[in-house]
Amino acid sequence: MKKILLALILIIPFSIIPALGSEIEDDYLDIAANYCVVGDYNSALQYLDKILKINPSNKHAQDLKNGLNHVISKDNKSFIDNVSPLARQAMEYKRAGDETKEWNTLVKATEDSNAYIAYYYLGNFYRQKKEYKSALNAYSAATSARTNFSPAYLATAIVLYEMGQYNSVINPIDKYLSINPEDDLAYAIKSRAEFELGLINEAKVNNDTAIKINNCPEYQFDRAKILYSQGAYKESKKLFKSLLGDIQTSKIYEYLGLCDISLGNYSDAVTDFDRAILLSKDDEYLEMKYNEAKRLLEAKNNEASQNTLLPE
Repeated sequence: MKKILLALILIIPFSIIPALGSEIEDDYLDIAANYCVVGDYNSALQYLDKILKINPSNKHAQDLKNGLNHVISKDNKSFIDNVSPLARQAMEYKRAGDETKEWNTLVKATEDSNAYIAYYYLGNFYRQKKEYKSALNAYSAATSARTNFSPAYLATAIVLYEMGQYNSVINPIDKYLSINPEDDLAYAIKSRAEFELGLINEAKVNNDTAIKINNCPEYQFDRAKILYSQGAYKESKKLFKSLLGDIQTSKIYEYLGLCDISLGNYSDAVTDFDRAILLSKDDEYLEMKYNEAKRLLEAKNNEASQNTLLPE
C-alpha cells in the first residue's frame, strides 16, 4: 500500500519525461496526490474522475485510480482531521485556488504537534512555484519533526534532481530506500541521478531494480538511454521504437536520431530529428543535429555517386 501511495504522491510532479496532459489535468493530478498523502482517498478519486471526464484516454490517471481503489480498505474514512485539521483546510484553499490562504494556513499548521504534515505541504507549495531553496527547507523541517516521514526524503531528492544537484540526490534517496526498500520510483530517481553523473553501471543496476518492481514505459525509456550511453545503438534504437506507442516526445525522437547517426542511418536520422523539432518548442541543439545528419547524408550520397562513376 505504501508503495502505491508514494507513487501517487510523488511521481505526479516528477517531469523528467515531458507530460502530454493539459495544465488543468496536471493541476488535478497534483491535488489528488495531496489528498492521498493525508489519506483522503475519496477526494483523490474525485479529482481523478474529473481528469478522466476531461480526457478519458489519460492512462496515467486511470492507472492511479485503479491502484488507489486497491488501497482503499473497508474503513476509508480520512485520517487527515486527526493528523492536522489545518492541513486539510489548506488543501481546501488549494482546491479553491486561494494560494494566500493556503500558505497562511500551512504556516499556522506548523505550530501543531503534527507539524511534519504542514511542512511537507509547504515544501510541495514551494516546489510547484520552483522556489527550490524554500522547498528544501520545508522538507528538512518535516524530517526534523518526524525522522521516519519518508515522503519528505523522496521529495527532497526530486527537488535536488530538478535543480541539477545530482550528487546531492543520493543521500536523501538512500535514506528513503532504507525505509521503503521496495519502491520502484526511488530506484528510478537514483538511477537517473547516477546517469547524469556518468555512473552508468550504477545507473543500470538501479534501473534494472526499478523495472523488476514495475516494468513501465518510463523506466524502459531510461534503460534505452543507458544502452545508448554504453554504445549498444541497435538495442537502444529497438527499445526506443518500441516505446513510441506510449511515449511520443521530442526527446525520444532525438535519441532515435542519435542512434541512427551512430549506426550510419543518416536518412532515418534526418527524419528523426525533423520529428523531434516538430515536438520541441525551441531547441537549437536539435537544429544542429538535424543539419549534421543532412550533411552526413549528402556526403554519403555523393560518395556513392562518385563510386558508381569510377571505371571498373
